[in-house]
Amino acid sequence: MKPLTRQVCFFTLLLGLAAGLARAVPAGEQPSGNALSSTPVRVANGPGYQTPQGAVLPLWISGERSTGNRPIEVFRAGKGTQFILILGSIFGNDPDSIELLDATCELSRMYPPPGPVTLLLVRTPNPDGLAEHVHTNAHGVELNRNFPSINFTSAPNRLTGPRPASELETQYILRVMKEFQPVRVVHVRSGTSDKPLVFINEHWKQTAGAPVVPDDVGFDLYPGSFKAGSLEEFASVTQKISAATVVLAPRGTRKMLPAELLRLAVGRLPQSTPAADVADAEEGKTVTTPVPASMIPARATPAGNEPSSVPTHGEVELLPPPPEFAPTSLSSPVEKPSDGRYFELSPPPR
Repeated sequence: MKPLTRQVCFFTLLLGLAAGLARAVPAGEQPSGNALSSTPVRVANGPGYQTPQGAVLPLWISGERSTGNRPIEVFRAGKGTQFILILGSIFGNDPDSIELLDATCELSRMYPPPGPVTLLLVRTPNPDGLAEHVHTNAHGVELNRNFPSINFTSAPNRLTGPRPASELETQYILRVMKEFQPVRVVHVRSGTSDKPLVFINEHWKQTAGAPVVPDDVGFDLYPGSFKAGSLEEFASVTQKISAATVVLAPRGTRKMLPAELLRLAVGRLPQSTPAADVADAEEGKTVTTPVPASMIPARATPAGNEPSSVPTHGEVELLPPPPEFAPTSLSSPVEKPSDGRYFELSPPPR
């Protein structure tokens, strides 16, 4: 079967399954307190893990603890070197985005992405807000105003936090982005429009063109300037990578399917590294390709891209890279898309 035909079949199968997906199975017991800092963690969808007969595999694995000591749940799918980070709403009181991430997690485990792509899913960076039905974390900080920014306010308040990346949740996302250098970041949140909307940054437009979405899903560039300290600003201005925000429609209107979210995330990946893409785009060259993702060469990891050097207001100290997404050298001789696979991890570096 030709590569392009394989990719078409993959997305067709995703769309067929998406409509029938139920809410994901709740995760099993997670290590409590400080156990995460010293205990090896098994992460969903890695090789070498044998499931006891009749056991149900957890979809989400605890990656870190929030300010309120709740688990920040993560999932990994795929084996490629081009990482794509998909996050549920940073605004905690947003159950619709969680529902979509749960279904996307289940679909990704059943049918991992093709080619060099690896998906990194964070169910929500703000489990405190989700549990307490508020848009802030346990400190009362709005996390989407707490990322490093050259425009970070000179008069911090409770909503912004005392300094950039003052919160555990923000520090964790920075660790993930620093360690894995995702080529794309997709943030899913709720809105009030009668249909889903997708906003992309200029880098996405230059390197990949229009996002891959159905005709009845709207899309546009981010309007105006970014909010200071937001994830979108950090990805676009500081990291200079492709970023998209998916704004879901209210319940009872057009619903975005998990397969549509996956197509948006992995569709039309550029052939070259982001830095080369920007240079080519400025010269008017075409930087996208219709070939399937499995034929796209892997992105080289850039050196010296340190988020901690960006803020001019306050000082950010990044923690060691998060271990919970990292694979080991274990391999499985026979693999199928529906196999339950886990990564065995060593304790995080000190």
